[in-house]
Amino acid sequence: AWSVQKKSTAYHPLVILRPPPGHSFSVDSTKRPPARRVRVALECLCSGEQLLGQMCFLHASGGQLPRDHDRYLLDTLCTGSYLDVEKVTHWLQTLLPLAWQVLPHSLHYQLRALPSSKSCRLQLTGPSGVHLTIAMGLAVQQ
Repeated sequence: AWSVQKKSTAYHPLVILRPPPGHSFSVDSTKRPPARRVRVALECLCSGEQLLGQMCFLHASGGQLPRDHDRYLLDTLCTGSYLDVEKVTHWLQTLLPLAWQVLPHSLHYQLRALPSSKSCRLQLTGPSGVHLTIAMGLAVQQ
């Protein structure tokens, strides 16, 4: 969806999140709050481990993640075994402005993250002062 006003345009794209190798997503549709949570589970990569050159998180150390696990999905973006919307949003709002700096468009358009805990909101400002607001809705496929 999008909307246009005098000096501002807003886009509302839906971004489908995919689990990284060695992880899977499943929607927990219990009727008790919080309903519709996204469960993250480790998957075995042993059969493709040699071919892909990746470590199997599930069997590498008896089912335990290595000690330096800040980089792993379960600790970075989850609370318990479930994706945490606020953690994912914060991660995206930190990562996207950093990635923007290396793109050619960054010379002409300034990108900044807008405060939000439930969606990733960004604002692009062009040389003429025109604002483009992007509010990304996050989803997973079942």
